[in-house]
Amino acid sequence: MFKKILSFCLLSFYFISYSQDSTIYRDTIYQDSISPLLEKYNHYKSKYKANCVQDKITDNQGNGFEDLYGTRNFRVILHGVAYRGGGNNYYHRTNKRSNKNPLPMDGLQNLLENGFSKSVYLYVENFETAPSFLTHKKNTDTLQYFQLGGNTSSELDSILMFSYNSIMNKEIGPVYLHCWNGWHQSGFVSAVLLKQFCGFSTETALHYWEDCADNWTRGYDRIRNAIRDFEPLDKYKIPREIKEAICPCYEDERSNDLVLVQNNNDELKSLNITVLFPSNISDLPPSVSTFLDEYAAMLKENSYLNIEVAGHTDTKGTKEYNLQLSGKRAKNVLDYLVLQGVDTSQLTYKGYGEEIPKNECIDDVWCSKEKHAENRRIEFNIINISYQVNFQKNSSIISPSDKKVLNDILLILKSEENMKIEIGGHADRGTGDDFLNDNISTLRAERIYNYLKNNGLDMTNITCVGYGSRQEKYGDERDRRIEFTILKNE
Repeated sequence: MFKKILSFCLLSFYFISYSQDSTIYRDTIYQDSISPLLEKYNHYKSKYKANCVQDKITDNQGNGFEDLYGTRNFRVILHGVAYRGGGNNYYHRTNKRSNKNPLPMDGLQNLLENGFSKSVYLYVENFETAPSFLTHKKNTDTLQYFQLGGNTSSELDSILMFSYNSIMNKEIGPVYLHCWNGWHQSGFVSAVLLKQFCGFSTETALHYWEDCADNWTRGYDRIRNAIRDFEPLDKYKIPREIKEAICPCYEDERSNDLVLVQNNNDELKSLNITVLFPSNISDLPPSVSTFLDEYAAMLKENSYLNIEVAGHTDTKGTKEYNLQLSGKRAKNVLDYLVLQGVDTSQLTYKGYGEEIPKNECIDDVWCSKEKHAENRRIEFNIINISYQVNFQKNSSIISPSDKKVLNDILLILKSEENMKIEIGGHADRGTGDDFLNDNISTLRAERIYNYLKNNGLDMTNITCVGYGSRQEKYGDERDRRIEFTILKNE
């Protein structure tokens, strides 16, 4: 009996010792494989000295880190793995090009010299001038250059794969993901990478995109929806120790913000936005073209919005000249939006000259250059909201799809608290006689009024009225509509 007990104890000791030795062996192998990866991440982290996502290694003119000249707004996504930015074309010291171009050759060459393995151009135009790869003159390093918009699942998967391979292989250098300015499309794919590899929530990823878009955030519903839709993929999971090493710091100051209503377009919270112009210039600054592209897409998607493009100037120059200059600025913006496909019926323009400054910089008042610059601007003012609510014949019931659009409008009206608004209800002539049409149009206007009121809108400056079929617009069922008329917007 004693021998059996002794044998069992010896056998147990053997298995315990073997198990401990195996764990130590596996840990040693794991540490041997991960240490070179950590060295790579830390090398780039030390080289660029950018700890957090907002830190710019090169600025908007491409300056700040000479070894990366040719890039703009260069920022870290994942240390030693992926970086984002733009192509320094318009601000390039020599051989200036349009902003909507791939990287200049010195930018590609500098990425190669910095050990980058790949660069990805995130647009679908003008790439035919770019080389598909560069080879280092002194070693075997190669930089591959791809054109991938990132807007399809396959393109996005390629970008995820490039990043994953760089994470898991010490021999593969970082990836540079760039658009024109380094704000929007590069911000989108960066938000996806941070969701995948750093565990960013959808809300945090959206806030990250906003914070790194250099204040050009309104109207980009396509990007916002794509960030929302992305779900991390199991095939690209990484160990916790690597995640801690590559993920940059980011403090989301709005993490406790609440979404009050369900709506279609988050960026319809305020359309009264500003585009700044250089002094004495009416041509569009190149930095705003990508924003206007997206703003045009938003207007096309929301055709019920009618916007005034309002031009303003500083007080330098004569009143007559400034009035003319402000009109040119407004007309150029309107023409650009129309070229992008916005219906002319949605747009008007007007030059206000120097008459409506945003600050104290009026005639005979000294102001800094920065203060004057605030007044050289284009503003987009809402002049009318004409949305056809899909009322059924003889009905004032609001459908769920229409409620989503009304929630968008609710956000607009909440952000424009000084607007005086009339909610006008309308009917088509096929509904019935004038008495019936007056009644149903009034019920429709009241239903919309109460919907907005019940969802927290201050109705002090809002009235409602039914017009029956007296203001026929279309001559068919589309006249069963609601119009939000801006009576006063100060």
